[in-house]
Amino acid sequence: MKRNKEFRHVYRKGQSKAARQLVLIYAKTSVKPNKPPVHVGFSVSKKIGNSVVRNRVKRRLRESFGPMIPCVKDGYNLIFIAREPVVGESFTNIESTMRGLLRRANLLKTEEQPKKAPDPAGRETVPGRGGR
Repeated sequence: MKRNKEFRHVYRKGQSKAARQLVLIYAKTSVKPNKPPVHVGFSVSKKIGNSVVRNRVKRRLRESFGPMIPCVKDGYNLIFIAREPVVGESFTNIESTMRGLLRRANLLKTEEQPKKAPDPAGRETVPGRGGR
């Protein structure tokens, strides 16, 4: 999301979930054929720091969210608002916080466990041992 109009709509109509480092605001939208299924925006206040710090935080948020895009349900606008503690956080902490907020908002797709192909020799494998 880039337009102020889109951000205002999500702020007005959306619901929110919060953590120590981030706040997630989300609103349902209609999925259009030529549009991406999930729109994401990142908001970093001037209270966080100067422009260098704010842009670094936005880059880190975008990089952390990128791998999660296929896991998010279609038809939602999301806004992640940075709080001060996010400045010193690692990528893994930012990513786990984002995933936790999405899980609490029930926005993650349910992932089916992939079925294992049967062993051609007919032997069973013991899970977690890596051997036969």
